[in-house]
Amino acid sequence: MSIGVIGLGKVGRGIAKNLVAADYDVVGFDLDEDACEQASEHGVDIAENNPEVARRSSTIILSLPHPDASQAAIEAIVEHGESGTDVFDTSTLSALRARELADLANEGGVHYFDCPITGGEVGAQAGELTIMAGGDPDRIQANAEVLSVIAKDVYHIGEVGDAQFVKLIHNHVGQTTLVIFIEGLLLADEFGVDPTVLYRTLRHYTQIYDDKLDSFFSNNFDEEFDEHFKPEGETGIFRNRFNLDVAHKDLVELKDLADKYETYLPLGNFVEQFHREGMNAGYGDKPHPLLLEYFEENFDTEIETTAEGREKSLGKIV
Repeated sequence: MSIGVIGLGKVGRGIAKNLVAADYDVVGFDLDEDACEQASEHGVDIAENNPEVARRSSTIILSLPHPDASQAAIEAIVEHGESGTDVFDTSTLSALRARELADLANEGGVHYFDCPITGGEVGAQAGELTIMAGGDPDRIQANAEVLSVIAKDVYHIGEVGDAQFVKLIHNHVGQTTLVIFIEGLLLADEFGVDPTVLYRTLRHYTQIYDDKLDSFFSNNFDEEFDEHFKPEGETGIFRNRFNLDVAHKDLVELKDLADKYETYLPLGNFVEQFHREGMNAGYGDKPHPLLLEYFEENFDTEIETTAEGREKSLGKIV
């Protein structure tokens, strides 16, 4: 039996490519013909639809942009696949929706695991994703060899839905950190501290959310990042093209959970609202680190790094 991959976008294509490179027979499908064509160039056998992937695969990995797409895939697998099929859903969706999908899968004897990831396109292409997995630990262990091809680390979080919850908290912390950092960057600009100094100091020596800062600076200070900012010897997750509307979706999912469990998230609610304002201003389809541009517009300023500022300090311990 083949390994199935449903969803051959930037992440799914990387997953499928690495499985092929590890000598697995991989069958995949995506509604986007261009995505299928690119995956085919990496040796993926392209199916006609989800049901064909279900019929030909004993283990299936989902990498889809919306919960409804995950549900459609599960319905096809339940109807056309074999009982005992393992489905690892790497999409980010509501923890409660994940449990609904698990119930749907169980009705057909299919094992569903919510497996949200960190690492994005870069991690998928390199086979170095981090997977948070919810579901039967024995079945996860049985697929350890397959998962090790696409991920550097796999963390078993607990029951189905638990992994999605942890991923939403992960994104909540990251987005809140980014907005707070942008506030600090505006004040640093007024005070006269170059963005280089602030970034290198926080990134290296306080280790505040390294990947988030790397993504922010690589998007906003492109050439300067490569020459002056990028930590020597580091291979972080740079130039994250994770768009604002997608980042906002995850905050809304967490807000809904907070409302359901009557938990107050004042900072998270502020960031969710700020995301909403940025989307209304036309930033929804831009990488989320570019929220800096929205701040610059609101405060009629421009944050830039200068040769003089970079020479003033590299933010290194003397």
